[in-house]
Amino acid sequence: MTKLILDGFGTFLGRKRERFLVRKGDRKEEVPADEVESIILTSSGISVSASALRLAIRKNVQVVFAHYGGWPYAILMPTALSGSIRARREQFAAYRDRRGVGLAKAFVVGKLRNQANLLKLLAKNRRQGQPELADGLYGAGRRIDGICEGLKALEANRIDDCRLRLMGEEAEGARVYWEAIKAILPEGFGFPGRETRGAKDPVNSMLNFGYQAILFPEAWKAVAYAGLDPYAGFLHADRPGKPSMVLDLMEEFRQQVVDRTLWALIARSAIRPEDAKVGPEGLPKELLGPLASKLEERLASRVAFGDRQGELRGFLHSQARAMAKYLLEEGDYEPFILGW
Repeated sequence: MTKLILDGFGTFLGRKRERFLVRKGDRKEEVPADEVESIILTSSGISVSASALRLAIRKNVQVVFAHYGGWPYAILMPTALSGSIRARREQFAAYRDRRGVGLAKAFVVGKLRNQANLLKLLAKNRRQGQPELADGLYGAGRRIDGICEGLKALEANRIDDCRLRLMGEEAEGARVYWEAIKAILPEGFGFPGRETRGAKDPVNSMLNFGYQAILFPEAWKAVAYAGLDPYAGFLHADRPGKPSMVLDLMEEFRQQVVDRTLWALIARSAIRPEDAKVGPEGLPKELLGPLASKLEERLASRVAFGDRQGELRGFLHSQARAMAKYLLEEGDYEPFILGW
């Protein structure tokens, strides 16, 4: 499946029978709609025909309207979605009982374990050539494991009673993780530590693009198709316009989808500091397409989770469905964690 990323001023997205037509100047490209998984538009200078949008809806192609850096401000999806209204009713009710606590705790544990396991994997890959660095990475992973162990006894009747504790442990794990990551990045990237909005350095800008332009739309689709409300989360607090449920689901997948891909590209010098200089409009346009392609490859890669094997993207959707079953009290919820 193809993800179309359109970012050039003056680009036109139209339709020709059962194909999407992309035209810019004298250049034309036709892509069969059945081969397109999503379309991302990251420029205000793009024209889209209503016929192309109708084709996207009919073919179940997600259309994402995003700012240049990748953060979506609108997502077009069919009005007819799968899932039941019962799941949404229980989602709202769970905010005031132990189910909300159980999910929020699972999200944090999943994120921490994936951070720890990724650091251990990075250590394993450097054991022969950089033993001291490998020891530091492995030690950081074990410290995050310790934070996870401390959460085992956490219990509460409502998420409001324990959110600060969960967010505090998550923040401590993030501090350890990003300090360890700083040690593996070439100095030329000038990585100052993790920064979200407003980041000006290459690494944070690439991370933000991956989280926002690639992972976020996929998580949004998974949540919506599971019959859940994208805004009614548990770990992330309510705020107008904040898709807390989508952000909750993303926590288990950030390291395994985006971080792991980016660290591998940098380690192989497939992305160098000079390739990712951040200008007034953000990352170079020449970088965004290849980076998105690599992230899509990672989403399509096969992994093992529990006793199952499948595409990473598939597990993102199955986790959303597992959340719905958990809220309906039809099954347990186990956080998505990959080994190292």
